[in-house]
Amino acid sequence: MRSVESSVFDEFVKKTFGEGFDCGLSPESREKMMRRGQIVSLEKGEFLQVKGDISRSWGYVCKGLVRVYYERNDEEITEELSEDGDGFFDCESLFMQTPSNRFVQMLEPTTLCLFRRMDSEEFTSDSYEIRRFQRYLIEKALINKKKRILDSIFNSAKERYRILLEERPSLVLRTPSNIIASYLGVTPETLSRIKAKNN
Repeated sequence: MRSVESSVFDEFVKKTFGEGFDCGLSPESREKMMRRGQIVSLEKGEFLQVKGDISRSWGYVCKGLVRVYYERNDEEITEELSEDGDGFFDCESLFMQTPSNRFVQMLEPTTLCLFRRMDSEEFTSDSYEIRRFQRYLIEKALINKKKRILDSIFNSAKERYRILLEERPSLVLRTPSNIIASYLGVTPETLSRIKAKNN
Protein backbone atom coordinates (compact mmCIF):
# COMPACT_ATOMS: atom_id res chain seq x y z
CA MET A 1 0.00 0.00 0.00
CA ARG A 2 1.53 3.30 -1.07
CA SER A 3 1.68 5.98 1.61
CA VAL A 4 -0.17 8.51 -0.55
CA GLU A 5 -3.11 6.10 -0.81
CA SER A 6 -3.11 5.59 2.93
CA SER A 7 -3.06 9.32 3.64
CA VAL A 8 -5.84 10.00 1.14
CA PHE A 9 -7.90 7.17 2.60
CA ASP A 10 -7.47 8.76 6.04
CA GLU A 11 -8.62 12.10 4.61
CA PHE A 12 -11.65 10.42 3.05
CA VAL A 13 -12.64 8.85 6.40
CA LYS A 14 -12.09 12.15 8.23
CA LYS A 15 -14.12 14.20 5.74
CA THR A 16 -16.91 11.62 5.59
CA PHE A 17 -17.35 10.92 9.29
CA GLY A 18 -15.53 13.73 11.11
CA GLU A 19 -12.42 14.00 13.25
CA GLY A 20 -11.80 11.17 15.68
CA PHE A 21 -14.13 8.67 14.00
CA ASP A 22 -13.03 5.08 14.54
CA CYS A 23 -13.79 3.32 11.27
CA GLY A 24 -13.19 -0.03 12.94
CA LEU A 25 -10.72 -1.22 10.31
CA SER A 26 -7.65 -3.10 11.44
CA PRO A 27 -4.36 -2.41 9.60
CA GLU A 28 -4.91 -5.69 7.73
CA SER A 29 -8.42 -4.69 6.57
CA ARG A 30 -7.23 -1.23 5.55
CA GLU A 31 -4.46 -2.75 3.48
CA LYS A 32 -6.89 -5.24 1.95
CA MET A 33 -9.19 -2.39 0.88
CA MET A 34 -6.39 -0.30 -0.54
CA ARG A 35 -5.02 -3.23 -2.55
CA ARG A 36 -8.45 -3.58 -4.18
CA GLY A 37 -8.72 0.14 -4.91
CA GLN A 38 -8.12 1.09 -8.54
CA ILE A 39 -6.45 4.46 -9.15
CA VAL A 40 -7.93 6.22 -12.20
CA SER A 41 -6.88 9.60 -13.63
CA LEU A 42 -9.27 11.59 -15.83
CA GLU A 43 -8.95 14.95 -17.53
CA LYS A 44 -11.18 17.97 -17.04
CA GLY A 45 -14.47 17.41 -18.88
CA GLU A 46 -14.12 13.62 -19.06
CA PHE A 47 -16.91 11.36 -17.86
CA LEU A 48 -16.63 8.38 -15.56
CA GLN A 49 -20.30 7.58 -16.25
CA VAL A 50 -22.98 8.82 -18.64
CA LYS A 51 -26.73 8.38 -18.73
CA GLY A 52 -27.67 4.78 -19.51
CA ASP A 53 -24.56 3.27 -17.94
CA ILE A 54 -24.90 0.84 -15.06
CA SER A 55 -22.79 2.01 -12.14
CA ARG A 56 -20.09 -0.56 -11.39
CA SER A 57 -18.08 1.13 -8.64
CA TRP A 58 -17.96 3.50 -5.70
CA GLY A 59 -14.99 5.54 -4.61
CA TYR A 60 -13.50 8.79 -3.48
CA VAL A 61 -11.55 11.70 -4.91
CA CYS A 62 -7.81 11.55 -4.30
CA LYS A 63 -7.34 14.94 -5.93
CA GLY A 64 -9.66 16.94 -8.16
CA LEU A 65 -13.32 17.81 -8.51
CA VAL A 66 -16.24 15.59 -9.55
CA ARG A 67 -19.78 16.55 -10.50
CA VAL A 68 -22.75 14.16 -10.48
CA TYR A 69 -25.72 15.53 -12.42
CA TYR A 70 -28.80 14.59 -14.40
CA GLU A 71 -30.75 16.28 -17.18
CA ARG A 72 -34.30 17.61 -16.93
CA ASN A 73 -35.91 19.34 -19.91
CA ASP A 74 -32.48 20.12 -21.43
CA GLU A 75 -31.32 21.54 -18.10
CA GLU A 76 -28.44 20.08 -16.11
CA ILE A 77 -29.27 19.55 -12.42
CA THR A 78 -26.23 19.11 -10.18
CA GLU A 79 -26.88 16.51 -7.50
CA GLU A 80 -23.44 16.10 -5.97
CA LEU A 81 -20.06 17.84 -5.93
CA SER A 82 -17.04 15.96 -4.58
CA GLU A 83 -13.55 17.38 -4.06
CA ASP A 84 -10.30 16.15 -2.51
CA GLY A 85 -11.06 13.49 0.10
CA ASP A 86 -14.81 13.27 -0.65
CA GLY A 87 -16.56 10.03 -1.49
CA PHE A 88 -19.16 9.65 -4.24
CA PHE A 89 -21.37 6.99 -5.80
CA ASP A 90 -24.60 6.58 -7.74
CA CYS A 91 -26.39 4.56 -5.07
CA GLU A 92 -29.54 3.58 -6.98
CA SER A 93 -27.72 2.28 -10.04
CA LEU A 94 -24.92 0.71 -8.00
CA PHE A 95 -27.19 -1.24 -5.66
CA MET A 96 -29.95 -2.12 -8.13
CA GLN A 97 -27.63 -2.59 -11.14
CA THR A 98 -30.04 -0.67 -13.36
CA PRO A 99 -29.22 1.94 -16.03
CA SER A 100 -28.50 5.30 -14.45
CA ASN A 101 -29.94 8.67 -15.38
CA ARG A 102 -26.86 10.42 -13.97
CA PHE A 103 -23.63 11.71 -15.46
CA VAL A 104 -20.36 11.68 -13.49
CA GLN A 105 -18.04 14.35 -14.91
CA MET A 106 -14.64 15.75 -13.93
CA LEU A 107 -14.56 19.52 -13.40
CA GLU A 108 -10.76 19.46 -13.01
CA PRO A 109 -8.01 16.96 -13.85
CA THR A 110 -8.94 14.35 -11.26
CA THR A 111 -7.49 11.24 -9.67
CA LEU A 112 -10.00 8.77 -8.24
CA CYS A 113 -9.74 5.68 -6.08
CA LEU A 114 -12.48 3.28 -7.23
CA PHE A 115 -13.76 0.02 -5.76
CA ARG A 116 -15.64 -2.21 -8.17
CA ARG A 117 -18.99 -3.53 -6.93
CA MET A 118 -18.24 -7.17 -7.69
CA ASP A 119 -14.82 -6.93 -6.07
CA SER A 120 -16.43 -5.35 -3.00
CA GLU A 121 -18.90 -8.21 -2.68
CA GLU A 122 -16.09 -10.73 -2.94
CA PHE A 123 -13.70 -9.20 -0.43
CA THR A 124 -16.40 -8.23 2.11
CA SER A 125 -17.86 -11.73 2.22
CA ASP A 126 -15.21 -12.87 4.70
CA SER A 127 -14.59 -9.56 6.48
CA TYR A 128 -17.00 -8.27 9.09
CA GLU A 129 -14.88 -5.12 9.51
CA ILE A 130 -15.14 -4.14 5.85
CA ARG A 131 -18.87 -4.95 5.69
CA ARG A 132 -19.41 -2.72 8.74
CA PHE A 133 -17.35 0.07 7.20
CA GLN A 134 -19.37 -0.09 3.98
CA ARG A 135 -22.57 0.04 6.05
CA TYR A 136 -21.24 3.22 7.69
CA LEU A 137 -20.70 4.70 4.22
CA ILE A 138 -24.22 3.83 3.05
CA GLU A 139 -25.76 5.26 6.24
CA LYS A 140 -23.76 8.47 5.85
CA ALA A 141 -24.77 8.82 2.20
CA LEU A 142 -28.46 8.43 3.09
CA ILE A 143 -28.15 10.97 5.93
CA ASN A 144 -26.47 13.47 3.59
CA LYS A 145 -29.15 12.93 0.96
CA LYS A 146 -31.90 13.57 3.50
CA LYS A 147 -30.09 16.71 4.71
CA ARG A 148 -29.93 18.04 1.13
CA ILE A 149 -33.68 17.45 0.73
CA LEU A 150 -34.52 19.15 4.03
CA ASP A 151 -32.23 22.09 3.24
CA SER A 152 -34.02 22.63 -0.06
CA ILE A 153 -37.40 22.58 1.68
CA PHE A 154 -36.73 24.65 4.80
CA ASN A 155 -33.81 26.97 3.92
CA SER A 156 -33.91 29.95 1.60
CA ALA A 157 -31.51 30.18 -1.33
CA LYS A 158 -29.49 32.75 0.60
CA GLU A 159 -29.26 30.44 3.61
CA ARG A 160 -28.27 27.45 1.44
CA TYR A 161 -25.46 29.48 -0.09
CA ARG A 162 -24.29 30.70 3.33
CA ILE A 163 -24.15 27.13 4.66
CA LEU A 164 -22.24 25.91 1.60
CA LEU A 165 -19.80 28.80 1.91
CA GLU A 166 -19.20 28.06 5.59
CA GLU A 167 -18.96 24.27 5.30
CA ARG A 168 -17.20 23.91 1.93
CA PRO A 169 -15.47 27.22 1.02
CA SER A 170 -12.89 25.64 -1.30
CA LEU A 171 -15.68 23.95 -3.27
CA VAL A 172 -17.33 27.31 -3.90
CA LEU A 173 -14.02 28.80 -5.08
CA ARG A 174 -13.19 25.89 -7.41
CA THR A 175 -16.60 25.36 -9.02
CA PRO A 176 -18.08 27.52 -11.83
CA SER A 177 -20.91 29.74 -10.58
CA ASN A 178 -23.52 28.24 -12.92
CA ILE A 179 -22.83 24.77 -11.46
CA ILE A 180 -22.97 26.09 -7.88
CA ALA A 181 -26.32 27.68 -8.76
CA SER A 182 -27.59 24.35 -10.11
CA TYR A 183 -26.35 22.56 -6.97
CA LEU A 184 -28.25 25.05 -4.78
CA GLY A 185 -31.37 24.85 -6.93
CA VAL A 186 -31.34 28.50 -8.05
CA THR A 187 -30.73 30.35 -11.30
CA PRO A 188 -27.29 31.87 -12.00
CA GLU A 189 -28.92 35.31 -11.80
CA THR A 190 -30.29 34.59 -8.31
CA LEU A 191 -26.88 33.38 -7.17
CA SER A 192 -25.26 36.55 -8.54
CA ARG A 193 -27.69 38.68 -6.51
CA ILE A 194 -27.00 36.64 -3.37
CA LYS A 195 -23.25 37.03 -3.87
CA ALA A 196 -23.60 40.79 -4.44
CA LYS A 197 -25.49 41.20 -1.14
CA ASN A 198 -22.82 39.19 0.70
CA ASN A 199 -20.03 41.50 -0.49
